[in-house]
Amino acid sequence: MKDNRIKIVFLLCLIIPGALSCTDKGTAVHDQEHGGHAEQEKRMETNMIILSKRDEQYANIGLDTVKLKNMAEYTTLLGTTGFDERKIAVVTSRVRGRLDKLFVRDPQQMIAAGQPLYAIYSEELLSHENELLVLLQQRSQPVNAMQLEQLIAGARKKLLLWGLTNEQIATLEKTREASPLSTFFSDAPGTLAELLVSEGQYVETGTPLFRIADLSQLWIEAQVYAGELRWMFEKPAVTAEFDAYPGEIFAVTPVFDNPVLETDKKVSLVRLLVANRKYLLKPGMMAYVNVRRNERRTLVIPKSAVLMGNMVTAWVKTGDGRYENRMIELGIQNKKEAEVRSGLKEGELVVTSGAYLLNSAWILKNGAGAHSMEGMAP
Repeated sequence: MKDNRIKIVFLLCLIIPGALSCTDKGTAVHDQEHGGHAEQEKRMETNMIILSKRDEQYANIGLDTVKLKNMAEYTTLLGTTGFDERKIAVVTSRVRGRLDKLFVRDPQQMIAAGQPLYAIYSEELLSHENELLVLLQQRSQPVNAMQLEQLIAGARKKLLLWGLTNEQIATLEKTREASPLSTFFSDAPGTLAELLVSEGQYVETGTPLFRIADLSQLWIEAQVYAGELRWMFEKPAVTAEFDAYPGEIFAVTPVFDNPVLETDKKVSLVRLLVANRKYLLKPGMMAYVNVRRNERRTLVIPKSAVLMGNMVTAWVKTGDGRYENRMIELGIQNKKEAEVRSGLKEGELVVTSGAYLLNSAWILKNGAGAHSMEGMAP
């Protein structure tokens, strides 16, 4: 009977190698597994730093949560603001004559509706004013009153067509004196984009005098690689920022892309429209145009939590005063955030400031072998 049991054990050892073959091998495997766990715990302990409450306050430790949220990459383009050419009005001379006075001459000077623009000496306009005065004098004479009033109404209308206002005509009729200078006013508010003449210059009817722009909206002109144009027009998620107004985001809309690439270049000119309701923006300002792309829902941490050295890591708070240095893998990034593909879980706390003290404590704890951490940003 004893011999049969020995034979059965021997056969099992042949069929299942290592299962019952020898007690020594089983013991070795157990020791190896136990040693592996111990080694893993040792590695975790090596990457762990414990700080007191006082040390945490001294290090000014800042924390943020690993979040699951929508994130996107951004392509930043440099652009320059300019006048919206569709919102520029060209003021031309209403009559022939000599420009005696320019009331608006400074570049980007604000112009209100009804503000005087220029005064002109025009013999032609002066003769039409005198024609109205002559007709008014005939009212005291025994003539056909109805016909005379029709002629007076026609003379008034003619002066209106020449550009005089109702107020100017009423003053003329009241004073009964024709002025050698006639002043012309702005029809709408705006900003002087360009002065095209000078005082003392003789002009003809229709000569361009001013270019007045409406600054309620501006263009941003930027250059973009041809391969990136689709991000701007297929997904119009574009914003702009300006150094003069840090932290303020301006919504923009693409309105034009150059259908022909510039000679010997792979870039295209793009114009974007930005609303300027508070008139904060001025032509010529530098703009940073951010084009949103590759949006997806993923794990995200602040970029300030990412430590770049020989490997990419982040400090994770695992308990009261306990911080673990964790190796992570990053995905897409933008100015403020970074995607985490592995190494962190949603809801964990990562250190966003104060990593200098953690790095110093880590080096002191692990000695010369910790120099691989040097060069990491807090």
